[in-house]
Order: sequence, then structure tokens, then C-alpha cells
Amino acid sequence: MIFFEPFQQAFNTLHRQGLNQYCRMVRDQFERSMTKPQRPHGLIISEQNANGVKAELLSWRQDAPRRYVVYLHGGGYVLGSIETHRELAAQIALRANARVLIIDYHLAPEGPYPSGLNDAEAAYRWLLDIGVPPSQIAIAGDSAGGGLTLALLQRLKASNSPLPAAAVYLSPWVDLTCSSPSLDTNTATDMILNKAQMQSFARVYAGQKPLDHPGVSPLFGELEGMPPSLIQVSRQELLLNDATRLADRLEKAGVITHLSKWSQMPHVWQMLHRYLLQSDEALKEIGEFLQQRVAGDE
Repeated sequence: MIFFEPFQQAFNTLHRQGLNQYCRMVRDQFERSMTKPQRPHGLIISEQNANGVKAELLSWRQDAPRRYVVYLHGGGYVLGSIETHRELAAQIALRANARVLIIDYHLAPEGPYPSGLNDAEAAYRWLLDIGVPPSQIAIAGDSAGGGLTLALLQRLKASNSPLPAAAVYLSPWVDLTCSSPSLDTNTATDMILNKAQMQSFARVYAGQKPLDHPGVSPLFGELEGMPPSLIQVSRQELLLNDATRLADRLEKAGVITHLSKWSQMPHVWQMLHRYLLQSDEALKEIGEFLQQRVAGDE
């Protein structure tokens, strides 16, 4: 064993370097393939420095209610940005009659755990710093952003910080061990996600932490005391069981939870409101949930 350990350490280092390079390559390909989305007409965009985190505050009216949503974008902790998810965040602002703070949190491999989580917490605390009460704030996110949403709530609760009024999870990725059965059973029906790629992203994001660490995979963390939660997921996607397992654990912890399962939809279909009636319906459900659960100053 004395002779094996240095070789094992060297192998692990080379393996991690290879994963880092792979993730950067995927990100470069993703960014090159993305057509820069047009900014929605009529959307009011206010650039913000949220405690050192680049952010945009989105609303459709200057006098929009002081109902806020911190939005955490998806992309496997490796991809995504304000640009890629601005339109989705804007639609949530429209349907919830709210102001949405969308942030550019640090991505792996340059920013492994807990960099993105630190940024999410900083942005949430910025809203508190400018005088927004927790009763007027929700946290929402899709895919990896859904996992980051749950990890943020758990961190806030562990530090006895005030929790927001509600949480919204869109196809959340909350188990980075990739042990949910649907990652195998739904392979043929999910045209977007890829288990092998997800496993690579998970290892790069986790850094030196084990994949089942609650900060990395918040499904394994404490769920008691979480705010009322809406979870939307497609029955055909790889993350189906991440969503159903989360809903089950939240309910067992006594959390008000609504699991909304949709048929024949792609991963994070809510982004396709221009093309899919079901996307528009899902956004309407999100808006109604947030208006019911999050106070404004109307």
C-alpha cells in the first residue's frame, strides 16, 4: 500500500485534469452553438452587483410589487449564464407579478463547490440588506439551479438565517451520485440529458468533496423546516426520480409540497414557452404558486 498510494494520487490528479478539460470543451461548444437570445421587448433590466455577484433584476413594470424571486440557472454547474436563462426568468417575473434577480454564479471547473453556493447566498443576503423581508422572497432554479436552491435553503437554515417564503424547483438535480433509477430507465426518452456527462459534471463540481456530501447532493441533507415548495418535472426525463425522491422526502419532513409531473416534455421545457402550450401552462402554475405564497406590496 505504501508504494500504491503515490501512483493512485497521480492517477486521480490526471483523471481530474482530464475531466476539467472535458468540461471546458463542452462549455466552449455550448457557447459557440448558442445564438445570443434577444432581450424580451418591454422587459426592464437593471444590472446589479449583489454583494460582489453579477446579477440582473428583471421586471415588467417600474412599479412592480416588491415580490422577489432569486433565480439560479441550470447547466450542470458547468454551463449556463444570465444570457441563456434571462427569458425564462423574465417569464417567471411576468407570471408571478414579481421582480426576479438572476445571477451569474461561479461555474466549475474553475469554481467548484462551494463557489456557486457562496454566490447564491450572497445574492439572497443582498436582498435582505436592501430591506426586502424574507416573506417577500422566493428561491427558484432549474436542473443544477434547483439543486443549488435546496443547498442554499439548507445552509440558511443551518445558520439560523431567515428563510424565504417559498421555493420552486424545475427538474431539479439534487443527487449528484447519479443513483436515481430514472437516469437509466429514461435514457431512451430524454433527448437532452446524458448520464455519463452528468457524472463528469458532478465530479468536477464536487471537487474534493464526496458526491453524497449534503452540500453537493442536497437530497441527503436536512429537509425539516424548508419553505412551501413547487416541483415540476417531466415523466420522460432522466431527473424524474430526483424530483419524486425530493418531493417524498419533503413531504415526510412535513413541508408543504406540490409535485407537478408532466408527460412527453423535454428537460426544463418551461424555457420553450414560445413553442409549447405546456410550457405556458407550467409557467402559469409557477406564477400562481408564487403569488399565493410570496407577499408583495400590492
